[in-house]
Amino acid sequence: MPSTQLVRVGLLLAVKAMAVAATKQCVEFNVPVPVVATNNYYSMPRVDNNIDAVQWALNFSVWNALTPAQRDTGTKSIKHSFNINALLCVPTTKTEKSDTLQITVQGNGWDKRYWDVPIEPEEHSYVDAVISKGYSILMFDRIGTGKSELPNAYEDVQVATEVQILAQITAMARNGTLLSSAKVVSTDNATIPELKPKHIVHVGHSYGSLLITGLLFQHGDMSDIALLTGFLPNSTHMTDVPVATFEHDFAPIHDPVRFGNFSSGYIVLTSENTLQKVYFTQDTLEPELLNFTEKVKQPEAVALYASAGQAFANPGPMYKGPVQLIAGEFDYVNCNGYCKGTYTVEGIKNSTYPGASDVTVYLQPDTGHALNVAKNSSAVFDIMFSYLSTHGF
Repeated sequence: MPSTQLVRVGLLLAVKAMAVAATKQCVEFNVPVPVVATNNYYSMPRVDNNIDAVQWALNFSVWNALTPAQRDTGTKSIKHSFNINALLCVPTTKTEKSDTLQITVQGNGWDKRYWDVPIEPEEHSYVDAVISKGYSILMFDRIGTGKSELPNAYEDVQVATEVQILAQITAMARNGTLLSSAKVVSTDNATIPELKPKHIVHVGHSYGSLLITGLLFQHGDMSDIALLTGFLPNSTHMTDVPVATFEHDFAPIHDPVRFGNFSSGYIVLTSENTLQKVYFTQDTLEPELLNFTEKVKQPEAVALYASAGQAFANPGPMYKGPVQLIAGEFDYVNCNGYCKGTYTVEGIKNSTYPGASDVTVYLQPDTGHALNVAKNSSAVFDIMFSYLSTHGF
């Protein structure tokens, strides 16, 4: 039988989780986001079955693989209104920080559920942590994932388009027109007034941090502060791990029930073993969280792997705010498994955020690539909130 002390701890955690849930109200909505962008046509194998998926990965991984510039066969103009599914959560009672909006962008292989892990939410839900500190938070499914539009995986789902989607969502949020432009899907039976935040915080994970970096590079006046997790630009080992290291299937064949509506060019990580390699390290791996990652995993559009450099095209107003970067000590994706000694803060600042008022890097001990599903997630959240507080947010 469990001890009385363990029972008390369990009850306290349950009460804490219920308290956070009672102090937030959320609205899910679909919003059309108009985008004008310049994408590229890239030479790469088509993916229409699992054999194609393996060959595509090898095509990007062999020692003499073509560079993105060598794959580029011309530009494609994007002028389209993409349907984006989003979730806005605000404190039930107005707080000193509720008019500071955190806009989150998750990495490849996830949808917005990365930010609201339901397993031990007091430890792993970034949404609940944000609300408990009095902030508001906006999450959305990137195109090609979740409940958002699933465009052409070769020509449309590219970094240039995704950066402009983020820019438009940010602009609509800042000027107070996001909800008035949207169709509400569900609410917590509460009326949420149109939010017009005084401050906007961009929070990223992995490829989402790259997209935010693209926003800072192209629209530096749109963000007040950036918290970028699972991301270490300029790491000396960033390109050491090729995509073929991680097994992929063609998404509709891998799981017709979940992914049958995805078209040619969408791949998905195959198994819990592969997910463990990408996102976890053993010391902070909880099997239930690995299983959750499998249940919510999302396909990826193949053109994302060729279009990363688009983040640094078309420079705009220089970003002058603070940047916090957080990576797991044993991040396989960024650092080939060990991040200490693979970067310098000065190098990151000079190469990627030259106008930033502050650049800080923190390595979370005993953690892999996906910080929100590691055992020590709440410690990372505390580091993030401390950084916000230090800079007046």
